[in-house]
Amino acid sequence: MQPMPGEIEEAKKTPNGWVYRIKGNYRPEEAVPPQAIVGAWKVGASRKIVGDFIPNPKHLPSFEKK
Repeated sequence: MQPMPGEIEEAKKTPNGWVYRIKGNYRPEEAVPPQAIVGAWKVGASRKIVGDFIPNPKHLPSFEKK
């Protein structure tokens, strides 16, 4: 799975962190349930995504935000 432009931009803000692909629209202050997290990419010190996409085994494709 390839990162979208917004995910690449998010990586620039999170060196040595993670960028998550989330299903649904969640505000920054909202908790994201594990079922809505599709997966993640590791972000290196260079603020770029490193490595492959890691799928979340708890993600439920049919999950809908309430």
